[in-house]
Amino acid sequence: MREKSKHNYILLLLIGITILAAISVFLYSNGESGEGSDELIVRIVLIPKGLDSANAFWSDVIEGAQMAASEKNVELTVLGPSSETETRRQNSMIEEAIEMRPDAIVLAPSNYTETLPYARKVEEAGIKLVILDSVMEEEAGCCLVATDNLKAGYQMGSYMKPYLNGESAIGIIGHVQGVSTAVEREQGIRDALGEYEKQILDIRFCDSNYDKAYERTREMLTENPDINVIFGLNEYSAAGAARAVRDMGLGGEVKMVGFDSSLEEIQFLESGVFDAIVVQRPLNMGYLGVSMAYQAARSIEVPKIVESGSVLITRETIYTEENQKLLFPFRETDEE
Repeated sequence: MREKSKHNYILLLLIGITILAAISVFLYSNGESGEGSDELIVRIVLIPKGLDSANAFWSDVIEGAQMAASEKNVELTVLGPSSETETRRQNSMIEEAIEMRPDAIVLAPSNYTETLPYARKVEEAGIKLVILDSVMEEEAGCCLVATDNLKAGYQMGSYMKPYLNGESAIGIIGHVQGVSTAVEREQGIRDALGEYEKQILDIRFCDSNYDKAYERTREMLTENPDINVIFGLNEYSAAGAARAVRDMGLGGEVKMVGFDSSLEEIQFLESGVFDAIVVQRPLNMGYLGVSMAYQAARSIEVPKIVESGSVLITRETIYTEENQKLLFPFRETDEE
């Protein structure tokens, strides 16, 4: 009889432990405990200007976004057109993202005016919106994460100004006409050049296409043979222009400042085709964009503007430890 009672006691004890364990698992999975609330998945859609795998800038932005997503328990979806000029395609993807009902959307507007109504649709749907890389004609979203493009353009012009004189003739190869990044970088250059601004002879746009940048530069130098200074305003325009200058045998004769830091651009800097490049921090931009969206989705206050940073690098400073880390963020050092 005692053995039977003992057996029943042990059985009841085991049943009780099993029930308690099941309740604990249920409460944890449903976010009832303090730690469980931190484990709730935040759904974010990132919409860059383009998904061109040959473009290092947007590839790095996406990689930075994925790093933030993996750290913060974010379910990240990336949607984007194949090129930066496909504004209508991006707009349709914004609508597609709204239909997905995410907690937040991180958007890099491809057009200063045409993207704005679609950004408003995001806000009207009650979805948190973070703007990335460039602005629109009106303020939108709870936070802007971007390079200070006026400052970056000013860095380009300030570097070149000491090399200019009354005989200097300047050309600019831009990316997409009217987009805020192109407008602000050009204005920054003009502000820095001061009295030499009037010596800007030609400005051409390549629609963020390497081949068009190459052709526009060859045309510009053929039609304006006195041009001896060129600014390239993004990766496409700068790399394409540098290819043209190299192929025309003008490397070193035409002084050049590029923008962004693809491997090809770094090689142009090392070889002397570029005198300097302004390097953005696209990994930082993508990481901060998702981080701000995550906070906003969880009703945590975010700053209105977050600057992701830029640095001017010359042939003389390319091999400093700090700049090597910026140019090659995933390369292992000797110490490692």
